[in-house]
Amino acid sequence: MFTFQYYTGPDGRGTVDDISGRLREGCPSYYKEADYKFYLAVEFLERAAVCADAEEKENLAREAFNFLTKVPEAADLRTICKRFEDLRFYEAVVRLPLQKAQALDPSGDAFNEQLDESIRENALSQRRQCYEIITSALCSLKGETEQREFGSPTRPTAKRLLLDHASRKRYIRQIVQLGVQSPDKGFHEHLYRAMIGLGLETELLEYGGPDLVPFLQNAGRQPIQEVRLVPAITSAPPLIGHSLTSNESKYSELLARYYVMKRQHLLAAHILLRLAERRSTDSGDSLTLEQRRQYLSSAVLQAKNASNSDSLVASTRGTFDNGLLELLEGKLAVLEFQMKIKEELEAIGSSLDDSSNMSELTPNLTVDASLANTAQEKAKDISLDLKSLTVLYNEYALPFELWELCLEMLYFASYSGDADSSILRETWARLIDQALSRGGIAEACSVLKRVGSRVYPGDGAGLPLDTLCLQLEKAALERSASGVELVGDEDVARALLAACKGAAEPVLSVYDQFLSNGTILSSPNLRLRLLRSVLVVLREWAMVVLAQRMGTSASGASRILHGSFSFEKTAVLNQGARDKIMSAANRYMTEVRRLALPQSQTEAVYRGFRELEESL
Repeated sequence: MFTFQYYTGPDGRGTVDDISGRLREGCPSYYKEADYKFYLAVEFLERAAVCADAEEKENLAREAFNFLTKVPEAADLRTICKRFEDLRFYEAVVRLPLQKAQALDPSGDAFNEQLDESIRENALSQRRQCYEIITSALCSLKGETEQREFGSPTRPTAKRLLLDHASRKRYIRQIVQLGVQSPDKGFHEHLYRAMIGLGLETELLEYGGPDLVPFLQNAGRQPIQEVRLVPAITSAPPLIGHSLTSNESKYSELLARYYVMKRQHLLAAHILLRLAERRSTDSGDSLTLEQRRQYLSSAVLQAKNASNSDSLVASTRGTFDNGLLELLEGKLAVLEFQMKIKEELEAIGSSLDDSSNMSELTPNLTVDASLANTAQEKAKDISLDLKSLTVLYNEYALPFELWELCLEMLYFASYSGDADSSILRETWARLIDQALSRGGIAEACSVLKRVGSRVYPGDGAGLPLDTLCLQLEKAALERSASGVELVGDEDVARALLAACKGAAEPVLSVYDQFLSNGTILSSPNLRLRLLRSVLVVLREWAMVVLAQRMGTSASGASRILHGSFSFEKTAVLNQGARDKIMSAANRYMTEVRRLALPQSQTEAVYRGFRELEESL
C-alpha cells in the first residue's frame, strides 16, 4: 500500500498501471483489483488538481469518481472526498459516502428494531461516519470551522478557491438535492438535522425532499442526541392539543415556515396555534407571553390569508376558515387580557420592596406586603401558559380587585347575568369607588371615559348610565361641598358623554329619569347640580347636530351657536333634534324655578337654558 502511495504520489516515479503490472506479475498475492482502481482514481485526482483547463479538470474528476464507484468500500474515503471538495466535484462527495454506507450495512441492520441493540448501534455508527463526510462538506461551504456534532473539524485547504455567495449557495443546493435523491431515508434525517444545526433552515425548506414534512412532524419527540434513524418516516398525528418541548417547538416553527412558503395557510395557522399554547416545562424552556402573542398574531394572519386564498373552495373557505379565524382572534384577545393582568400584578408586586423598607416604621403595611408577595407569585404563575377567560377573571383579576380589567372581560364575554345586570353594575360601582379613592372625581371621570368608550355598544343599553350618573354626581357634590376637591360643573356630564362616544340622548334620558323622580333626588342642591349637567349635555347635543348638518367641527358650531349667527340663518339644523332640544330646555327652565334655593344660586343655570332656547 505504501509502495503505491510512494510511486503514485505527486513526486512519484511511475504510473498506477506500471506499478500494478509489476506487482501482478511478481507478487500476485499482494495484488488486489480494488486497490488498483482506488489508486487509479487517486492518479486522476492528482492530475485534475494541477490541470488548468476547467473542462478537462471536471473530466478527470469524473473519471476518478467512476473508478471509485466500483470499489465502494475503498479505504480512506474521507481524504478522497476532501480532494473532490477541492475540485468542487460534489456529486462524488455525496454519492460515494452513501454508496459506502450501503456497502457497510447492506441488510439495513441500523434500522432493524428486532436486532440486538449493540448490533444496531455498530451498524448505525458505520453509517454515520459515511454521512458525516457529506455534512462536513456542507459545513465547509457554510463557512464553519468546526461542527462537533457532525464530525471532525474541517481544515481549509490552500488549493480551494474562495467562493462568492452565489456559488456557495449553488453548491449547497447541489449537495442537498443529490442527498434527497438517495433512497437512504436514514441519511435524509441526518442531513435535515445537520442543516438545522448549521443554520441552513431556509435551504432545507426550499430543497428538502418529499419526506421533509413528516420528518418535521416527528422530529424532536426525543432529544436530538437520542433520536435514532428510522427506516421510513410515517405520518404524524394531528398537532393541535399536545404540549411541546423547546426541542419540538424548533421543528414546529420550521414546519410552520414550510407551510407558509407553500401557501398552505391553514396548516401554518394550526401549527402556530400549537406553538402559542405550549406550556413551559422547565426553567430552560420558558416562553414569554409576548412570544405567545407573536405566535397567535401570526396564526391570525395565516387564517386570514387562507380565507382570501383563491385555491380554496368557496364553501369550505366560508365554514372552516371563518371558524378557525374566530377561534384565533378570540384566543389573541384573551391573551391580551392575560398580559395586562400580568403587568398589573407585577406593579402590585413591585411595591413589596417599598413595603418591607417601611414595615419597621409603619406596622400596618404588613397586609399590603403580603398582598404584594402573593401578586409576585401570581405574576409568575400567569406566565406559564395560556389561561382561559374564566380563570383569568376568577383567579387573578377578581382577587386583586382589578375592576377595570374585570369589566372589559365581562363585556368581551358578552356577559348579561340576571335581568338588571347586577354583576356589571356592582363591578362598575367598585371601579368608580376605587378611582375616587385614588384620585377623586378627576380620576373617576377619566376611568369612565376610558373604559366606557371601549365597551359602549352604541345603543345606550350596554352601560349602567343611571348607576354611574348618580354615583358620580353625588360624589361630586359631597367632595365639592366639603372642600375636598374642586369639581367643575361640566366634569361628570362630559365624562358620561365621552363614555357614550358623544351620544347625547342616552345621557339626557338618564338625567331626565332622575329629575322627574322626586323621591330619588330630594336634595335641592343635588337637583341643581344635575340641572347644570343637563345644560352641558343639551349644549353639546346642539353643537354636534349643527356641526353634522353644516359639515364643520363642533368648535365651529359652538361659535355659530353662541355668536351673532342667528338660527334663522342656520335652518339647516335637523328639525327633529332642534325641537327636542328646545322642548327640554323649556322644561328644565321650569325645573330650575321650582328649586327651593336662593335665586343667586339658580340664576346662572336658568339663564343658560333660556339662552339656549332663544338661540334655537
